[in-house]
Amino acid sequence: MAVQPGVGYTFTASSQGTNFSIQTPWGAWAAYPQDDGHPFKIVNVYLHTSGGSTTVRYQVQSGTINNLVPLIDDVTTGTDVKLDRVTSGVANPPTAELVSSNFAPTTKTSYITLRAGPSLSTGNYPDPDDTTNQYPVIIGGNTYPVTPDDNVWGFLVIGTITVDSISAPTTFTVSQNVTGSLWSDRLKVGDQTARYYYARI
Repeated sequence: MAVQPGVGYTFTASSQGTNFSIQTPWGAWAAYPQDDGHPFKIVNVYLHTSGGSTTVRYQVQSGTINNLVPLIDDVTTGTDVKLDRVTSGVANPPTAELVSSNFAPTTKTSYITLRAGPSLSTGNYPDPDDTTNQYPVIIGGNTYPVTPDDNVWGFLVIGTITVDSISAPTTFTVSQNVTGSLWSDRLKVGDQTARYYYARI
């Protein structure tokens, strides 16, 4: 038997036996912060004032649900684009906007929600066709969740943005609920409302 020399240990072998001696204990595991750079993290939140009104703009780092990259309404282009969109001259990831109607009147909170549904033609969940309303999308809504889960869509709040005033915000607080990409299952039994389940991957 032979062991190659290494840092922090010695190995000797003779007719009287073998000796494996560790002089240096194992190092600590590296610390990887859970909130830095993870999928679906709400980032770059800021107040945007134009024409006398103030809105909240934000970005969501790219992630996947069942290997699909969700869409988000990009305020720069005015279209739904995928979170992993990379286009020269515009913000990447894309920037979404919350207006006063996106915030609950009493809590002043907007629920940043991942919405996905089954294909209306094949039943595949989530719908892999990014041109349909069933394809996964990130939306901001003023109730929790945006609407109750139903047979058309399932909703998962990935985080919240709360402001001090929905008509003229000056400060905001961001909270994160989801810290990674997801796998989701949709279960529909008989005439009961479909149920949606999520697991981080």
